[in-house]
Amino acid sequence: MVAKAKRQMEDTALVDGISYRWHIHREPQWASVDGAKGLCLSVQHAENPQKVLLLEYPFPKPSRHAQRPKIDKRDVALQIGKAIADGWEPESRGKPFTYMIEG
Repeated sequence: MVAKAKRQMEDTALVDGISYRWHIHREPQWASVDGAKGLCLSVQHAENPQKVLLLEYPFPKPSRHAQRPKIDKRDVALQIGKAIADGWEPESRGKPFTYMIEG
């Protein structure tokens, strides 16, 4: 079985007048150790990239045809705002902040 080529997708999101860059960190995958892992996006402040935000989406429902989930750019901006409200400080330093998105 041939693995799918990694999707190269990145964009910016504007949240409260501040620009954030994001890109795909990990596609959904099944691992025997950790179980199902959903799509994960990596986000950083566009002007002053310090602390990374990892937006972890839930694993998609199984289907007969494996498809990569579509990324809604408005939803990315909404989730960045929620992560900030939940404690992510984009201009601080430190380990990545993981924000789990409820399905």
